[in-house]
Amino acid sequence: MAIKVEFKSGLKDITGVSRTGLDKSFNTFEKALNELIRQYPDLKDEMFYSDGSIDFAYQIFLNGRRLSWPEDKETRLKDGDELLFLIFMAGG
Repeated sequence: MAIKVEFKSGLKDITGVSRTGLDKSFNTFEKALNELIRQYPDLKDEMFYSDGSIDFAYQIFLNGRRLSWPEDKETRLKDGDELLFLIFMAGG
């Protein structure tokens, strides 16, 4: 698996996995995200608003750098990259 993917918090409950990987043919953020949604369809309903934007509570990082959707959709991914999906939670 060329691109490592990790789901934190409630997202691992939605996907059923905490870690997975993608083949390096998913070489842009957009292609990778579309493939993850294909594999884990509940991600779309959980993370995205009906207009296609990502709910502010969900954050995606590539090698420690936060990505924005759709602004960073053409960001290139390469062998060894790591995508991290997490939910920022607050309480009181």
